[in-house]
Amino acid sequence: MVYDFRQPYSQNHVPWSISGPDKRPNSSSFFGGSFLGNLAQMFGLTSILTVAGSGGSSYLVDTIRLFLLGTLVETGRRFCSWFIERFKFRYSMTARFSEGDPAYEWIILFLTEKNVWRRSRDFWVNSKTSARKWGITLGGEPEVPIVMDQDSEESTDYVPIYEIPQLFYWNGYWLEIHREQGPVQYHNRSTSQSAATLYLTIYSLDMSVMKALVDEARLRYVEVSKPNVIIHSSDVRNAGPSFTWNKVKSKARRPLSSIILPRGELDSIIEDAQDFIDSEDWYMEAGIPHRRGYLLYGPPGTGKSSTIYALAGELGLEIYTISLSSDYIDDSTLQAAASSMPKRSILLIEDIDCAFASREDEEDTLFAPPSPFMHPNGVVPRRSAVTLSGLLNIIDGVDSEEGKFFIATTNYVDRLDAALIRPGRIDRKIEYRLATQEQAQALFTRFFPTSRFAHMASEKHIDLASLAEQFSSGIPEDTFSIAELQGFLLSCKKCPLDAATGVQLWVIKELEQRREREEREETRKLKLKAAKEKRDVSGGLGMGPFVNGSPYSPFGPFRNSIVPPILQVDGLNNPVPQTQTLEEPAEEDGPQEAATEVD
Repeated sequence: MVYDFRQPYSQNHVPWSISGPDKRPNSSSFFGGSFLGNLAQMFGLTSILTVAGSGGSSYLVDTIRLFLLGTLVETGRRFCSWFIERFKFRYSMTARFSEGDPAYEWIILFLTEKNVWRRSRDFWVNSKTSARKWGITLGGEPEVPIVMDQDSEESTDYVPIYEIPQLFYWNGYWLEIHREQGPVQYHNRSTSQSAATLYLTIYSLDMSVMKALVDEARLRYVEVSKPNVIIHSSDVRNAGPSFTWNKVKSKARRPLSSIILPRGELDSIIEDAQDFIDSEDWYMEAGIPHRRGYLLYGPPGTGKSSTIYALAGELGLEIYTISLSSDYIDDSTLQAAASSMPKRSILLIEDIDCAFASREDEEDTLFAPPSPFMHPNGVVPRRSAVTLSGLLNIIDGVDSEEGKFFIATTNYVDRLDAALIRPGRIDRKIEYRLATQEQAQALFTRFFPTSRFAHMASEKHIDLASLAEQFSSGIPEDTFSIAELQGFLLSCKKCPLDAATGVQLWVIKELEQRREREEREETRKLKLKAAKEKRDVSGGLGMGPFVNGSPYSPFGPFRNSIVPPILQVDGLNNPVPQTQTLEEPAEEDGPQEAATEVD
């Protein structure tokens, strides 16, 4: 069969020249007896092609021919994919590490110490902060002469990106590392970047190779992190099912001697936490959930946060802190955050009382002067999207995690719900009081150790022990916090004599300022009380800015006003509506002269 391209298409022209007596193309001559012809016979298309060819419809014939050819190609492609997927030779394994998971930090440290970054061509350059970024350390003589100051190495982080695949050799195996950044997540009023994923390909089928690499990376991470306390937090929204701890900070461990508490209290806390870690098998045998809750409460500046840092550093625990007041934290997010924490870690919620409104806050809002900008009906707006029920489920509910510490701090324990601090949820409540004279003396000794000021003591004949007693005797018992005393000692940290002799004058000044603050607070409370009494007398059925006794209530004189009128303010900052005196209507049978004047 030969196709003549010189002849134009027409209804009466057959564009094939067929050798033989039959001048009309049939199905077998059309396909030349090939596999396609057999395929057409199999699908029952022989008669259709014969009619199409006899009628001279070459377009239809070409269409059917291409259709059969495309069907054959697609069928072959799918069969090959199916065959390769089931019988292909696997020559490598790939592990995935998600940003925010502790294992991600292990592998990044492993890559940094193995100098895989030397083949990288892309870097993040940031100023060095407490946030952990695993930047590289430059070594050797630079090829280009540069001017470097003493702090240049300590002020800049050079962090490899690893977005281009990097091939390296480890323990007789070839490995390839590749990092992909997650997509951008869009929220109501903001956007955030999804967590990155690290792909580690090992060109081996031995699973023990991957396990050995991960174990080596983990042990090295623990070794490097021992001198520091690792603090995890998050400041991004998470659209997926997992929670990402995207911020990691590293702070130096605090020695236990730097925590000034009553004698034996800090040792008791550490022994209790260590016993909890060592008793996991006992908890399992006794059928008791393996978790431990602590509540540290007391006045501000008494050492609650310092105790947590010292505990984490001493036992090698990492801290995961979350703020319940964040607008993106709700019950489900809090649950995902707790579930993403590893064992032997601390879930820290500081100032837990601030997440829920207290009685004092409710009274301040309900008794406040009426204002159109306040919430309707005087309802105190919620401070957090986390409910008390959701928080309780995290601590000891069905979804609670085991093998972890839950530590909460508060300045006002009376504001917490009784269900939150009952036994089983909070296993140990530790009260922090204001400083005693014994603590003041220990703090002075900590600031002015004999080893540092021995030369001053010999030159000026100063007895540091006597100065410590003089300093502590000038501090009233249970009056000042450790933070306040520390602030005073920082002002004279190089002169112990000034600290000991000037403490009494400082105490008098601080007590006077405290008395003035208390008087201002008492005046504020009296004003609120007077405002409440006045509102009750004025006939209000309730308290709040939109009750019936308020001009802005649905029954007030300004109920139909879109823009509130200008109000006068009395001595208690209570708005008083401007009232207008309405004129009496004129009598219908009045004198004609009066009507003329009105006209």
